[in-house]
Amino acid sequence: MADARIDSMIEAHEVLTRFGYDHGELHRGYTDRTLRIDISTNSIEIRPVTQQMKDLWIGGKGFDLWLMFQEINAQTKWDSPQNPISFSSGPLGGTTSFPGSGKTLVTAISPLTASVMDCNVGGHFGPFLKFAGFDALTIVGKAKDEIIIYIDAVNRKITIEKAPLESVDSHLLAEELTEMYADDEMDKRNIAVVSSGRGAEHIRMGLLNFSFWDWRRQTARFKQAGRGGIGTVFRNKKIKAVVIKNKEIIRPWNIAENKVARRITSQICPSQKTDAPQVREIIAKWNNDPEYVIEAMQDIQGSQRYISKQAIEQLSLATGVSKAQLYHIATFYKAFSLKPIGRILIEVCVGTTCHVKGAAKILDSFERALGIERGETTQDDNFTLEAVACLGCCSIAPVVRVAGEIINNVKSRDVPRIIEDAFNRISRDDKEGRTCHV
Repeated sequence: MADARIDSMIEAHEVLTRFGYDHGELHRGYTDRTLRIDISTNSIEIRPVTQQMKDLWIGGKGFDLWLMFQEINAQTKWDSPQNPISFSSGPLGGTTSFPGSGKTLVTAISPLTASVMDCNVGGHFGPFLKFAGFDALTIVGKAKDEIIIYIDAVNRKITIEKAPLESVDSHLLAEELTEMYADDEMDKRNIAVVSSGRGAEHIRMGLLNFSFWDWRRQTARFKQAGRGGIGTVFRNKKIKAVVIKNKEIIRPWNIAENKVARRITSQICPSQKTDAPQVREIIAKWNNDPEYVIEAMQDIQGSQRYISKQAIEQLSLATGVSKAQLYHIATFYKAFSLKPIGRILIEVCVGTTCHVKGAAKILDSFERALGIERGETTQDDNFTLEAVACLGCCSIAPVVRVAGEIINNVKSRDVPRIIEDAFNRISRDDKEGRTCHV
């Protein structure tokens, strides 16, 4: 049914303009070309980037402003056809590895201030535009009907198309257009959609939504250009969306190929064996439900004192959550550890207030007394020492957290007593057959 609906949308399209182009090579961050699209006349042209532009108007905002000043005059209003919407990523267009890293700068005359307004946004549109062969995009004019601008960097063509059946609201539209223009499921990561919902038709603070494909959630998500009401200008021009498609700019995320993941997984001690039956019991307690993997990981951490490679594999098999996503969770939350930690975790706060009050000396005292450095565990597996940024107890600084309990106003001379008390706790727990919680 979904495919039939998409097919009907495609059949309803009317191509108003088709424009082919040659690929522009990148040199020192520039392709030396900008793209100008006039949707009043349905004309598309490529304009050169001069050395003066690069010298005097460097950056995404600079290019946008220069391009805007070529289009407007003293009488141009926010809803004038000649009010341009300009997009640029600058010479340092970023990377597409993470959605927030490849910024796009967007400018237009603002409906809110009646003056030039710029905003920046994450997602993949800026890098995609750069890799498509253009340093910037300028859209001027007003369409007579609802249109989509499609930049196909794979086949080197640009089209302006009537699009009467697609949704207006971004959360629906991005899904439809990603499905429409992607060759298959894997290709969805190569699609970026710029849109603004129907709310922008009724207010002057409408924003622009920039989509990117979230491989974890298998859905299109958004970054927003929220300043100045540029989304209102976008909808006033009767643009439903600007879609850009690139190829193999974003590779499938693979934990075996990811440098950070390799570094993290190498920290897992292969000689440590997980109590597999206990891990299975914990996972079963949460009904093998993928919605409760964090809770299951918390229980595994509490029971095993770390989350092993074997535990990750068991949890992945039982819940269907990918190992890559489980590693992502385990490294995002400070409460999780991918390497074994001691029965008691000693955390020395080294935040600003604690630092001023001698936290560095306290940390040195713990290192000498335990015979380890921060981030290490004693050979008897009893203690792990960590330095943490802040424990939120500035009024009683300096502070140390031992097995979850805060000790305040600590002095270096208190360190032997703190360690002795912690060791006595371990001894009591051993006698009573209890687990000492870190």
